[in-house]
Amino acid sequence: MRVTWATEAAPGRPNEDFVAAATGAVVVLDGCSLPLGTDLGCVHGTAWYSRSLGTRLLARLLDQPELPPQAALAASITDVAASHGPVCDLAHPLTPAATVVGVRLMGDAVEYVVLADSVLLLGNGRGIEVVTKAHARTYAAAHPAAAQRAMTGAVPVRDLRWAMLLTDGASRLADRFGLTDWAGLVRLVEEDGPAVLIDRTREAERSDPYGDRWPRGKRHDDATVAYCLF
Repeated sequence: MRVTWATEAAPGRPNEDFVAAATGAVVVLDGCSLPLGTDLGCVHGTAWYSRSLGTRLLARLLDQPELPPQAALAASITDVAASHGPVCDLAHPLTPAATVVGVRLMGDAVEYVVLADSVLLLGNGRGIEVVTKAHARTYAAAHPAAAQRAMTGAVPVRDLRWAMLLTDGASRLADRFGLTDWAGLVRLVEEDGPAVLIDRTREAERSDPYGDRWPRGKRHDDATVAYCLF
Protein backbone atom coordinates (compact mmCIF):
# COMPACT_ATOMS: atom_id res chain seq x y z
CA MET A 1 0.00 0.00 0.00
CA ARG A 2 1.38 3.39 -1.00
CA VAL A 3 -0.04 6.51 0.66
CA THR A 4 0.13 10.20 -0.22
CA TRP A 5 -1.66 12.93 1.69
CA ALA A 6 -2.12 16.65 2.20
CA THR A 7 -3.67 18.65 5.03
CA GLU A 8 -4.24 22.38 5.48
CA ALA A 9 -5.84 24.46 8.20
CA ALA A 10 -8.64 26.88 7.50
CA PRO A 11 -7.05 30.34 7.16
CA GLY A 12 -6.53 32.03 10.51
CA ARG A 13 -7.07 28.91 12.62
CA PRO A 14 -5.01 26.01 13.96
CA ASN A 15 -5.41 22.79 12.01
CA GLU A 16 -7.79 20.53 13.95
CA ASP A 17 -7.62 17.75 11.36
CA PHE A 18 -5.14 14.91 11.79
CA VAL A 19 -3.68 12.40 9.33
CA ALA A 20 -1.14 9.64 9.88
CA ALA A 21 -0.05 6.51 8.05
CA ALA A 22 2.28 3.61 8.65
CA THR A 23 2.84 0.32 6.90
CA GLY A 24 -0.61 -1.17 6.51
CA ALA A 25 -2.88 1.49 8.02
CA VAL A 26 -4.07 5.09 7.58
CA VAL A 27 -6.24 7.32 9.78
CA VAL A 28 -7.84 10.71 9.11
CA LEU A 29 -9.68 12.69 11.79
CA ASP A 30 -11.61 15.94 11.63
CA GLY A 31 -11.76 17.76 14.94
CA CYS A 32 -15.11 19.45 15.52
CA SER A 33 -14.32 23.14 15.11
CA LEU A 34 -16.01 25.80 17.22
CA PRO A 35 -15.43 29.56 17.37
CA LEU A 36 -12.09 30.47 18.91
CA GLY A 37 -12.48 31.08 22.63
CA THR A 38 -15.42 28.69 23.07
CA ASP A 39 -15.44 27.00 26.48
CA LEU A 40 -14.86 23.28 25.84
CA GLY A 41 -14.51 22.29 29.46
CA CYS A 42 -11.04 21.05 28.49
CA VAL A 43 -7.60 22.61 28.81
CA HIS A 44 -6.19 20.66 25.86
CA GLY A 45 -8.33 21.71 22.90
CA THR A 46 -9.64 20.07 19.76
CA ALA A 47 -6.35 19.76 17.86
CA TRP A 48 -4.86 17.87 20.82
CA TYR A 49 -7.89 15.58 20.88
CA SER A 50 -7.68 14.74 17.17
CA ARG A 51 -3.95 14.10 17.43
CA SER A 52 -4.30 12.00 20.59
CA LEU A 53 -7.13 9.86 19.25
CA GLY A 54 -5.55 9.50 15.82
CA THR A 55 -2.18 8.28 17.09
CA ARG A 56 -3.80 5.80 19.46
CA LEU A 57 -6.13 4.46 16.79
CA LEU A 58 -3.29 4.04 14.29
CA ALA A 59 -1.20 2.19 16.87
CA ARG A 60 -4.06 -0.16 17.75
CA LEU A 61 -4.88 -0.89 14.12
CA LEU A 62 -1.25 -1.91 13.62
CA ASP A 63 -0.36 -3.56 16.92
CA GLN A 64 -3.63 -5.32 17.76
CA PRO A 65 -4.77 -7.06 14.58
CA GLU A 66 -7.12 -9.23 16.62
CA LEU A 67 -9.24 -6.15 17.38
CA PRO A 68 -11.86 -5.23 14.77
CA PRO A 69 -11.50 -1.57 13.74
CA GLN A 70 -14.66 -0.61 15.63
CA ALA A 71 -13.29 -2.11 18.84
CA ALA A 72 -9.93 -0.43 18.23
CA LEU A 73 -11.74 2.90 17.97
CA ALA A 74 -13.69 2.32 21.18
CA ALA A 75 -10.55 1.41 23.10
CA SER A 76 -8.73 4.45 21.73
CA ILE A 77 -11.56 6.75 22.83
CA THR A 78 -11.31 5.27 26.32
CA ASP A 79 -7.55 5.88 26.37
CA VAL A 80 -7.91 9.53 25.40
CA ALA A 81 -10.66 10.09 27.96
CA ALA A 82 -8.32 8.78 30.66
CA SER A 83 -5.48 11.04 29.50
CA HIS A 84 -7.53 14.24 29.94
CA GLY A 85 -6.98 14.32 33.69
CA PRO A 86 -9.13 15.75 36.48
CA VAL A 87 -8.99 19.35 35.21
CA CYS A 88 -11.16 18.53 32.18
CA ASP A 89 -14.94 18.18 32.33
CA LEU A 90 -15.73 15.32 29.97
CA ALA A 91 -19.44 15.75 30.64
CA HIS A 92 -19.30 19.22 29.10
CA PRO A 93 -21.57 19.26 26.00
CA LEU A 94 -18.76 20.79 23.92
CA THR A 95 -15.96 18.51 25.07
CA PRO A 96 -13.53 17.98 22.16
CA ALA A 97 -14.69 15.50 19.53
CA ALA A 98 -13.81 14.37 16.03
CA THR A 99 -14.96 12.41 13.01
CA VAL A 100 -12.90 9.35 12.13
CA VAL A 101 -11.91 7.41 9.03
CA GLY A 102 -9.49 4.51 9.31
CA VAL A 103 -8.26 1.88 6.85
CA ARG A 104 -6.21 -1.23 7.63
CA LEU A 105 -4.67 -3.79 5.27
CA MET A 106 -5.15 -7.22 6.86
CA GLY A 107 -3.86 -10.10 4.77
CA ASP A 108 -6.02 -10.30 1.68
CA ALA A 109 -8.61 -7.76 2.91
CA VAL A 110 -8.89 -4.03 3.51
CA GLU A 111 -10.86 -3.20 6.67
CA TYR A 112 -12.36 0.21 7.35
CA VAL A 113 -14.15 2.24 10.02
CA VAL A 114 -16.00 5.51 9.35
CA LEU A 115 -17.62 7.62 12.07
CA ALA A 116 -19.71 10.71 11.26
CA ASP A 117 -19.51 12.78 8.10
CA SER A 118 -15.99 12.36 6.82
CA VAL A 119 -15.82 10.35 3.59
CA LEU A 120 -14.17 7.12 2.46
CA LEU A 121 -14.07 6.44 -1.28
CA LEU A 122 -13.23 2.95 -2.51
CA GLY A 123 -12.20 2.40 -6.11
CA ASN A 124 -12.91 -0.99 -7.61
CA GLY A 125 -13.67 -2.48 -10.99
CA ARG A 126 -17.33 -1.50 -10.67
CA GLY A 127 -16.68 2.20 -10.02
CA ILE A 128 -16.57 4.23 -6.80
CA GLU A 129 -18.17 3.19 -3.53
CA VAL A 130 -18.90 6.08 -1.14
CA VAL A 131 -18.84 5.29 2.58
CA THR A 132 -20.00 8.11 4.87
CA LYS A 133 -22.59 8.98 7.48
CA ALA A 134 -23.45 12.33 5.93
CA HIS A 135 -25.06 14.76 8.40
CA ALA A 136 -24.38 12.36 11.28
CA ARG A 137 -24.26 13.95 14.71
CA THR A 138 -22.38 11.20 16.54
CA TYR A 139 -18.67 11.92 16.88
CA ALA A 140 -15.80 10.35 18.77
CA ALA A 141 -15.64 12.30 22.04
CA ALA A 142 -15.26 10.90 25.57
CA HIS A 143 -17.59 7.90 25.42
CA PRO A 144 -16.45 4.66 23.72
CA ALA A 145 -20.07 3.78 22.92
CA ALA A 146 -19.83 6.30 20.07
CA ALA A 147 -17.80 3.73 18.16
CA GLN A 148 -20.90 1.57 17.89
CA ARG A 149 -22.34 4.16 15.49
CA ALA A 150 -19.43 3.77 13.09
CA MET A 151 -19.76 2.18 9.68
CA THR A 152 -17.39 -0.76 9.23
CA GLY A 153 -16.60 -3.24 6.53
CA ALA A 154 -13.98 -5.30 4.75
CA VAL A 155 -13.22 -5.52 1.04
CA PRO A 156 -11.00 -8.11 -0.68
CA VAL A 157 -7.82 -6.29 -1.62
CA ARG A 158 -7.89 -7.95 -5.05
CA ASP A 159 -11.07 -5.97 -5.75
CA LEU A 160 -9.56 -2.59 -4.80
CA ARG A 161 -7.30 -0.33 -6.79
CA TRP A 162 -7.31 2.61 -4.37
CA ALA A 163 -8.97 4.16 -1.32
CA MET A 164 -9.34 7.84 -0.46
CA LEU A 165 -10.01 9.28 3.00
CA LEU A 166 -11.36 12.84 3.17
CA THR A 167 -12.54 15.22 5.84
CA ASP A 168 -15.63 17.21 4.87
CA GLY A 169 -13.43 20.23 4.22
CA ALA A 170 -11.74 18.29 1.41
CA SER A 171 -14.83 16.59 0.01
CA ARG A 172 -16.90 19.78 -0.39
CA LEU A 173 -15.75 20.39 -3.96
CA ALA A 174 -17.98 17.42 -4.89
CA ASP A 175 -20.59 16.92 -2.18
CA ARG A 176 -21.32 20.54 -1.23
CA PHE A 177 -20.18 22.77 -4.09
CA GLY A 178 -21.06 20.38 -6.93
CA LEU A 179 -18.14 21.61 -9.03
CA THR A 180 -17.23 18.01 -9.83
CA ASP A 181 -18.47 14.52 -9.10
CA TRP A 182 -16.63 11.85 -7.11
CA ALA A 183 -14.96 10.52 -10.25
CA GLY A 184 -13.69 14.00 -11.13
CA LEU A 185 -12.42 14.55 -7.59
CA VAL A 186 -10.53 11.26 -7.68
CA ARG A 187 -9.12 12.05 -11.11
CA LEU A 188 -7.82 15.40 -9.82
CA VAL A 189 -5.99 13.70 -6.94
CA GLU A 190 -4.63 10.92 -9.15
CA GLU A 191 -3.33 13.31 -11.79
CA ASP A 192 -2.21 16.31 -9.74
CA GLY A 193 -1.96 15.13 -6.14
CA PRO A 194 -3.86 15.71 -2.89
CA ALA A 195 -2.57 19.25 -2.34
CA VAL A 196 -4.11 20.41 -5.62
CA LEU A 197 -7.54 19.24 -4.46
CA ILE A 198 -7.19 21.47 -1.40
CA ASP A 199 -5.97 24.37 -3.58
CA ARG A 200 -9.03 24.06 -5.84
CA THR A 201 -11.28 23.94 -2.80
CA ARG A 202 -9.76 27.14 -1.42
CA GLU A 203 -10.26 28.85 -4.79
CA ALA A 204 -13.93 27.93 -4.73
CA GLU A 205 -14.34 29.13 -1.14
CA ARG A 206 -12.70 32.48 -1.93
CA SER A 207 -15.00 32.93 -4.92
CA ASP A 208 -18.04 32.76 -2.60
CA PRO A 209 -16.88 34.41 0.64
CA TYR A 210 -20.36 34.98 2.09
CA GLY A 211 -21.91 31.65 1.16
CA ASP A 212 -24.36 33.09 -1.35
CA ARG A 213 -23.74 30.39 -3.94
CA TRP A 214 -22.94 27.58 -1.51
CA PRO A 215 -24.55 28.15 1.90
CA ARG A 216 -22.30 26.71 4.59
CA GLY A 217 -21.55 27.14 8.27
CA LYS A 218 -17.89 28.01 7.72
CA ARG A 219 -16.37 30.04 4.89
CA HIS A 220 -13.26 27.84 5.05
CA ASP A 221 -12.69 24.53 6.77
CA ASP A 222 -9.66 22.43 7.61
CA ALA A 223 -9.10 20.07 4.70
CA THR A 224 -7.34 16.70 4.68
CA VAL A 225 -7.11 13.98 2.05
CA ALA A 226 -5.16 10.70 2.07
CA TYR A 227 -4.88 8.61 -1.10
CA CYS A 228 -3.94 4.92 -0.88
CA LEU A 229 -2.87 2.78 -3.81
CA PHE A 230 -3.00 -1.01 -3.49
